[in-house]
Amino acid sequence: MKKLKITMLGAGSGFVMTIAKELPNFPVFANCEFMLMDPSEERLAVAETTVKEMLGDATNNISVKSNTDLRIALNNADYVITSCEKNRYAHWVQDFALAEKNGVFQIKGENGGPGGLIHGLRNICLYKDILEMMTQVCPDAWLMNFSNPMSILCTYFKNYFPGIKALGFCHQVHGSFGVIAEQLGMEPGDLEVITAGINHCSWLFDIRKRGTGESYMKEFADAFMHSKWWCEVYPNVPEQSLSKKLYQLFKMYPVGYDEHIVEFMCFMQDKDQWPTYGLKSLRAFYEEMVQNKSHTLETQRLLEKNHDKPPFPADPDHPYYAENPCRVIAALETNTPMYFDAINIRNNGAVDNLPDDVILDVPALAIGGQVRSIHVGKLPMGPAEICRRQTVLHEMIAQAGGEGDEDLVIQALCLDPYVGSLHKAENLWADYKKAYKAELTTFRQ
Repeated sequence: MKKLKITMLGAGSGFVMTIAKELPNFPVFANCEFMLMDPSEERLAVAETTVKEMLGDATNNISVKSNTDLRIALNNADYVITSCEKNRYAHWVQDFALAEKNGVFQIKGENGGPGGLIHGLRNICLYKDILEMMTQVCPDAWLMNFSNPMSILCTYFKNYFPGIKALGFCHQVHGSFGVIAEQLGMEPGDLEVITAGINHCSWLFDIRKRGTGESYMKEFADAFMHSKWWCEVYPNVPEQSLSKKLYQLFKMYPVGYDEHIVEFMCFMQDKDQWPTYGLKSLRAFYEEMVQNKSHTLETQRLLEKNHDKPPFPADPDHPYYAENPCRVIAALETNTPMYFDAINIRNNGAVDNLPDDVILDVPALAIGGQVRSIHVGKLPMGPAEICRRQTVLHEMIAQAGGEGDEDLVIQALCLDPYVGSLHKAENLWADYKKAYKAELTTFRQ
């Protein structure tokens, strides 16, 4: 068995721990090199120390190295895992401020809305350097991305670096149904789901209780329609009352928690209706994070900072909640067929009434050295149109970022469900371009 090199870019993000704890569980990682890279020397040092402590008792002799130089970190890598973001919360606060200055209000602004689109443009410019370096020093490596906006970035990878084998990983489908199982009095993994859609807004085609093979949809609907977790708002528990309302409206359950799903709903731009579903703008939360110099929850864990423990999942270290990249790598390296309930890849027929070449969050099978989407079926007209519109925006933003096309940015903002005005779109882009001059490197200044 060959000695693998696994490179983690953005090792200071904290996701490094979720990867490191999985490495000893698979024989394929015996004697591998785990290379950590982060531009922050301080965070990189903390990450390296933490990972070495985690792997100290491992019996498969994993070599942990670190470097702040991108070329050195990527050189001859077999797999590249990315979790990269620049000034995450500070930029999000500014995204909110500029949108609200122009009369556009958002709840989250991470993957959808004008905040999601400018977030995508910033990260396209960030990832351009990474992908160009990969084509030079590890062109055969697999890219396994955790960064958002997931669909926009994976669309950019697909269109502008087609030679790079890229997969997008998000715990939303898998993780949320572990939590939902707990909320309904079951164990994580007791519910097996079939979903498809765009990242952070998938739709539930079917659900089964583990080991039965029979649909559990009716029982699931009866349970969540009357559960307190879908009817009331609780601290540190994701809101789900909008999910319940959308199920009643579209007769299909949306997957991804309300604060994510709402980013893509054109009928939720009126902020006066947000309190009905326990929703509010996260701008104040982001401002507090910036003021306190806080990091993401994952980074707080890495740096051993205090953070409020949510009631769900009851045990975040439960094996069910493990991230998937290591399982995918093991399947690819050993040619062992393995099923995954959600990976961001090309549709390729998984959803009948969406284009084959768009990026969707769908079930997939690792087999024969590839990761292939699995046919799910046809989305109803409403959910299909929500997803279709977003895939068009993702393609537009990927092209705008790839080519520095300002007209395409304005077109995308015009079509975004939260903007709704040509003048707002033009003014938003003017403000974004000025504010992010240093980040938007593909656009002429």
